[in-house]
Amino acid sequence: MNKDLKTHFQLSNDGDHWGNCMQWLFAVCDYLTFEKDECVPDEWQFKPSPLGADEDDFNYQTLKELNITSKDALHFGNLLVRFSELLKRKGLDY
Repeated sequence: MNKDLKTHFQLSNDGDHWGNCMQWLFAVCDYLTFEKDECVPDEWQFKPSPLGADEDDFNYQTLKELNITSKDALHFGNLLVRFSELLKRKGLDY
């Protein structure tokens, strides 16, 4: 995984693991869809907004500034999906 991306993810976690995970996952989906013109895997259950990406989102801006590759974004997204499933099993989702 991209080390800079991992660092930003860790620094953005304020203790709300579910919220942090979801915010990053939406940012990754928007980034792949609107910046990289890539398809988001169906199992992520993401539908893009007709209004486009949330370009004001800090995590989205971070992905752009780091110029994350599609491959790294997909890998990170897959990790986030797995993390969200773990949080659900532990009852930490909302």
